Amino acid sequence: MNLGSMNKLFVFLFVIVSNLILAQNIDDKTFLVIDGQEFDAGTFKRLYLKNIDIVQDESQKDIDNYLELYIDYRLKLMQAYELGLDKEPEYLNEIKKQRSSLAKNYLTDNEVTDALVQEAYNRSIEEVNASHIIVKLDKGSSPQDTLKAYNRIYQLYQRAQKEDFAKLARETSEGPSAGNGGELGWFGGFRMTYDFESVAFKTPVGSISKPFRTEFGYHILKVNDRRPNRGEVTVAHIMTFDKPNATTQDAATRIQDIYKQLESGKNFGELAREFSDDLNSASKGGELTRFGTGGLNSVIFVDKALSIEKEGSYTKPFETKFGWHIVKLLEKHDLPKFDEVKKTLENKIKRSPRSRKITKSFVNKLKSSYQVPQKLKVPDYILKEFNDSILTGQWLQNVEDRERKVLTINDTDIMSFDFFNFVENQQKKNPQFYKTVNEQVQFYFDLFVDDQVMNYYDKHLERDNKDFAFVYNEFKEANLLFNLMQKKIWNKAKEDSIGQRDYYNKHKEKYEWKRRLDIILTQNTSKEVATEVQQMLKDQVPVDEIKESLNENGRVKVIVSTGVVEESFNRLPDNFEVKEGVSTIYHNEGDSFYKVVYVKSIKPSAPKTFEEAVGNVINDYQQQLEKEWLSSLRKDRKIKVKKNIFKKIKKQLAAYSE
Repeated sequence: MNLGSMNKLFVFLFVIVSNLILAQNIDDKTFLVIDGQEFDAGTFKRLYLKNIDIVQDESQKDIDNYLELYIDYRLKLMQAYELGLDKEPEYLNEIKKQRSSLAKNYLTDNEVTDALVQEAYNRSIEEVNASHIIVKLDKGSSPQDTLKAYNRIYQLYQRAQKEDFAKLARETSEGPSAGNGGELGWFGGFRMTYDFESVAFKTPVGSISKPFRTEFGYHILKVNDRRPNRGEVTVAHIMTFDKPNATTQDAATRIQDIYKQLESGKNFGELAREFSDDLNSASKGGELTRFGTGGLNSVIFVDKALSIEKEGSYTKPFETKFGWHIVKLLEKHDLPKFDEVKKTLENKIKRSPRSRKITKSFVNKLKSSYQVPQKLKVPDYILKEFNDSILTGQWLQNVEDRERKVLTINDTDIMSFDFFNFVENQQKKNPQFYKTVNEQVQFYFDLFVDDQVMNYYDKHLERDNKDFAFVYNEFKEANLLFNLMQKKIWNKAKEDSIGQRDYYNKHKEKYEWKRRLDIILTQNTSKEVATEVQQMLKDQVPVDEIKESLNENGRVKVIVSTGVVEESFNRLPDNFEVKEGVSTIYHNEGDSFYKVVYVKSIKPSAPKTFEEAVGNVINDYQQQLEKEWLSSLRKDRKIKVKKNIFKKIKKQLAAYSE
């Protein structure tokens, strides 16, 4: 690099660093003072940038306009504090709950979370077919029983190197899949326990894993095959089955008759509504919720559905344990890209047992930060206070030495009585059944230390994490603002019937009905049904009789709605011709229904009565009350904007938006 280029680079970096320093300096500066109370530039900037992408009113994106909204916001909060709304028990309980919920997002190890999310995605794009052999073992088993189970599984592991795995599984496995040679079928991520899943995905095809333990016992597994995930599909199906104790068994005959009608050009959805025995899906044209491998309780059905290649195609009739089916492919769903499912996978992981891996990693990092040993042996003076009753979850405190320090986290001492109280509670809600007192107490002590470390961090979260402090303060202020608005504006507007009527009388021109139609709207499952309904409406057949005549045996062929609606009503057919009488049959492409509308009368535009307009009146009256209230707040306060600082804020915010 020549000297000229180096000089340009130096100038460029100098400008960037200078701007960053300037931004930090401005953030701490006071730019607004209301009655002596100071507000810093950083909070204003953060709120503006947070809201800029979600506001629909373009005027609010103007920084000068936003300043006025921000001043209103601060004026409202100042009054809320002056009224003591932040001391009300209901408010304090609400923010306590919100804090607990918010804090969860900060009590986590992001690196481990990201790694687990990536791992989960990698396992979602592949499927494994595996078989296993299990020797069952309870979680709290004694060392002797554990060794016995391990020796047994290791012996089977050695035999599996020479013998047929399926035969060995049938003869020795203690799990429900033994009768099937240990085969578990195809599965992807989140279908098995995490430990089992991890071994399955790490074992090569044709290989047998070394013995490993899960919460159910010791296993060995063999990976039979791998394949790419086949994705998910949305399908419709027509199903027939013979009801128990029926005099005729004709499900197979009926499905063949339906198939012939499909082949002759009949509509699949109409046939499903008319003939399918699956009443849950029949009314929807046979459509089922999208699914993939393992998504339904029938491997045959899933395989048939996932094997259809072309959307709109359908299978020949086939049989499952539930009955006979014809399946039509409506849509193939490609596997989503990582960014599309990242958040979903993260939430799924946090709700699953594998989240313990995140929590443990986070606690270990906190221990290092607080200089707490990673593993602490339970002190002898604590251990002697326990007896065999702890093994059955019935231990009761009868302790004299309760004031000894067992742990120190920074400036906080944790005392022995804290641990005794912890155990008494945990043995009820989180019972563990180890074989010895030492093992049981050590388990609870490990849990206690982790819990105390996490509690200490949580307790000091506002002090140690500026981002959390800001977000939590936002929630507190939002709740205060809600309570204030309810007290000062919303309740008053709802309860002040005299004020509502006075507002209505002064603004009657705002409240008017558009042209309205008194209608009977029918949605029919087929053109034949629609034709029948159309004639019934012309013959003035009552609505209840129409429904009783056509909806039989749990099969809905017509849905009827009645009432007065505006002509823009979104359930009217597209391009609906407004005129009194019974309409033609309307059927839009992609619509499941054939619609017939009976327009009984057309009501012209007219003013709304107070009773008809009251909802809109209350809303408008609220806005007027708020405007008057804010005007009075500004009148009573001394407001000063430091223009030199605000000018710098505007410059920085303008740079963000470029």
